Amino acid sequence: MNDSNQDKIGVSVKKLIDECMAQNHSNPNTPVMEVFGASAFKVACTQYQSHGRGIILGLQMPTQQDFLYITEANTSTALWMTNLQFKREVSSVVQKYNPNKEAVVVMVVPPTTQLFVAQNSGAMEMVAIAEVEMTPINMPPKVSFTKEQKGDNFYFVFTHSELGKLGRIVLKSHSATGQTEIKCEIADAGFSPNAQKRAEIFYPLAQELIARMEMGLQS
Repeated sequence: MNDSNQDKIGVSVKKLIDECMAQNHSNPNTPVMEVFGASAFKVACTQYQSHGRGIILGLQMPTQQDFLYITEANTSTALWMTNLQFKREVSSVVQKYNPNKEAVVVMVVPPTTQLFVAQNSGAMEMVAIAEVEMTPINMPPKVSFTKEQKGDNFYFVFTHSELGKLGRIVLKSHSATGQTEIKCEIADAGFSPNAQKRAEIFYPLAQELIARMEMGLQS
């Protein structure tokens, strides 16, 4: 199997935003949202130079609080918990915003998800708001999975009834740090047409599942 763990949905930028907010909050009279907006813009501008267009995704969950930079190609996968109309709204804004003057910010704070455009001045304009939809994932036709455990590691193995084994998602616990590493391994069977078909089915499925696991938003 090929390890595709390096192709992640997003990059954590929480530390960078926290540092920027600490630097920008020198005036106690400045509204917190304005300080955050200016910090989000600064971080997004830096990430844009490395990764291209994208969004700052804020997760304010009981089990996790984080900020991620999500590239344009991965916004729909990362926003699995929102409805189609909201995803389209985000996609439209990401295509049009000026990365030299603006940043796109999506805040997931259940029960709502909010879309903002942050200006370099710190001003934040709300563009859309939607309810969080904790919908179960739909498995592709003819695809099933089994769950295996070896020691502290868990393996979710996905199989297609006609194409065979697609790949697996590995959850590896690190007792020393208390963290869990999530890896996606795609079954490697050469360059046959069936190998390509297996990858086309499994890779989008694995991306969405890993996004849910990493964000702590599994239904």
